[in-house]
Amino acid sequence: MIPQLVRESVSIRGMARVLKISVNTVLIRIHRTANHIHKPPIAMYQAVVEVDELRTYVGNKENQYWIAYALNRATGKVVDFIIGKRTKRTLGMLINTLLLSGVRRICTDHLNIYRSLIPKTIHDCKAYCTNHIERKNLSIRTHIKRLSRRTICFSRSYALLESCMKIYFWG
Repeated sequence: MIPQLVRESVSIRGMARVLKISVNTVLIRIHRTANHIHKPPIAMYQAVVEVDELRTYVGNKENQYWIAYALNRATGKVVDFIIGKRTKRTLGMLINTLLLSGVRRICTDHLNIYRSLIPKTIHDCKAYCTNHIERKNLSIRTHIKRLSRRTICFSRSYALLESCMKIYFWG
């Protein structure tokens, strides 16, 4: 039941109250559930993939992290994601995975880092190019409170944030 509660915007303490178990047990079960979820294989030669990032905090408001992920436009499924600082190295790991899978077109917003990572022949950053992933961002922010723009909620650890995102995307 924990994966369903993670996807339905229930907090850790809320899960503990609903399930009548301790907070530590909820955390252990979230980690255990996420460890059994494996990233699905990336399909080769996908037509169009959209890439975007979401901001969140880990530990406190000064410790800013970004969840960058790729969404297959045709299926609406998350292809891959990475959590880290908003740097060329972090985003490069996601983009390199897509390039190795032979993606035909990558749509992004106008962030300058993408221009240096993606070849111009397959990079698209014009208006209305990232509608699907922006809509997915709104759904994610609605379902996972720690990703809301103006909130006091945040993850206490990187491992818990990664576990919750694995459950949300692939669980």
